[in-house]
Amino acid sequence: MTAENFIIADWGSTNIRAFLYLDGKEAERRDSPEGITKVQGRDCEAVFDKLTGAWFKEHGPLPVTLAGMVGSVNGWVDAPYLDCPADLSALASRLCPVTHSKGYDIRVIPGICVRDSVNYNVMRGEETQLAGSLRLAPADIYVMPGTHCKWVYMDGSRVQTFRTAMTGELHATLLKHTLVGFGLPEQKKAAPETFRRGLQEGRERALLPLLFEIRAARILGGVDPSEVSEYLSGVLIGNEIASLGSVAQGRKIGIVANNALAHRYAEAFKEVGIEVSLIDGEQAFREGIVPIAGERA
Repeated sequence: MTAENFIIADWGSTNIRAFLYLDGKEAERRDSPEGITKVQGRDCEAVFDKLTGAWFKEHGPLPVTLAGMVGSVNGWVDAPYLDCPADLSALASRLCPVTHSKGYDIRVIPGICVRDSVNYNVMRGEETQLAGSLRLAPADIYVMPGTHCKWVYMDGSRVQTFRTAMTGELHATLLKHTLVGFGLPEQKKAAPETFRRGLQEGRERALLPLLFEIRAARILGGVDPSEVSEYLSGVLIGNEIASLGSVAQGRKIGIVANNALAHRYAEAFKEVGIEVSLIDGEQAFREGIVPIAGERA
């Protein structure tokens, strides 16, 4: 039996995106900035009720399927991981129930983990995007840029293994909390030549000394102070691809991200002669979670 009316939500570290589906189609969307790093498990039920309460009041009990950090140890429930190699088709059968004081039927999609002495790794939320990406654009490797960029190695519908690069978090931390970003003026949102220069430097040079040289170059006129963010972005993405991209040659690569970030990575891959497919992250999320939510009834 297929459910036509349900709620889905992507409840991540910083935000919540909740969607009401009626008759199998999206009827309403509500967003909240109360991600798990803010709520930290204490008030998840209250946050959920504030965001979705009107939907239950109008439409009665609805099944709810959640994905993301809401299923982490700091979330509403600690949903067990699937161990790699993990078939994405198994997600629907491993949903973790959430206890709600009103008895709502709420379940969380499990994350995926790697238990390896040379690669301990976890993901939450990306597994749902992977399920959708597989439907939209099958690939051998999915690169999923963001705060923590995942490199996911596929064998059909099976996640064989994956690695994580803290590229986005490192970019933000260096700009906000180190000398690399100290005293910078407002940063340009786009400086293509500077970004490409950073890509090349990041691919070809050792990262740790290069990071200090960004600071020195800004002081000595080697980098425009308003383009440090763009240069640093290029350096970090270039280094990430140099570190993890050797396996990408000759493979079908899918980049799963929002438009701007996806194009940054696409350009970085193009610089080393690798063509990629671009997959919108939100579309991938919906393509992954809607079938799971719809088949729960």
